[in-house]
Amino acid sequence: MKENLAAEEEFNPIDNIITPRLKLIADLIEKEESVLDLGTDHGYLPVYLRTGGNNSKIILSDISKASLKKAKHNCRMLTPSKSFDFRQGNGLKIIKKGEVDDIVIAGIGGNLMTDILGRDLAKARAAKKLILQPRTAQGRLRQWLIKKGFGIKEEHLVKEGRFICEVIVASYFQEIDEEMQIDAHGDSILWEMPSWLVKQGGGLLREYIEAKLERERRILRSMGNSKNITKQDLAAVEENIRYLESCK
Repeated sequence: MKENLAAEEEFNPIDNIITPRLKLIADLIEKEESVLDLGTDHGYLPVYLRTGGNNSKIILSDISKASLKKAKHNCRMLTPSKSFDFRQGNGLKIIKKGEVDDIVIAGIGGNLMTDILGRDLAKARAAKKLILQPRTAQGRLRQWLIKKGFGIKEEHLVKEGRFICEVIVASYFQEIDEEMQIDAHGDSILWEMPSWLVKQGGGLLREYIEAKLERERRILRSMGNSKNITKQDLAAVEENIRYLESCK
């Protein structure tokens, strides 16, 4: 009977809501670190952090008034005894330089991330770390980070539904490895599937590579049906396929 009561007491309603992607991001944040969850939407990540014992400042921000209202409601329902800092606004304008340790931006495109961080670069550089989960343009984001002096500390792959998501952790104070000084355009496959991610390995890596290979093969097949494709265009896609094959 006592064991059953203990199990009930340990039950956390957010466990049934938090996604693998958000749980991974939460696991990258230390309990004593303050956090900005930029574009918080439902507010599930901050709620999960609070229930996990993070009692530092947690700022939930969103440019959408409706989204922030939704986050406030979820915080009240799921963690009525916990406090949060809600701020409506655009990008990093809603914080002071050095106000938080970690800046989390998840679920938007890599190009938009570079725009947000670039508009307030001093604030981005003052953070202990950036935790970024880009939906698109991952290569351009990596190139931008390195170009602006952010060392990539670690990367992770996590599956959510049928998608494999990338989570990039970067810091301005992190030494930039020579391997990350890639002399190529941000759209290059070398940035999209960097050597350090390949070396890291992991259970999802092969599936991730195969997905990119299938995309390149589809592009190659579609090129065969077009009369406006140059030899250089074909060669570029074929080179991408060879590179990805070598990563397996």
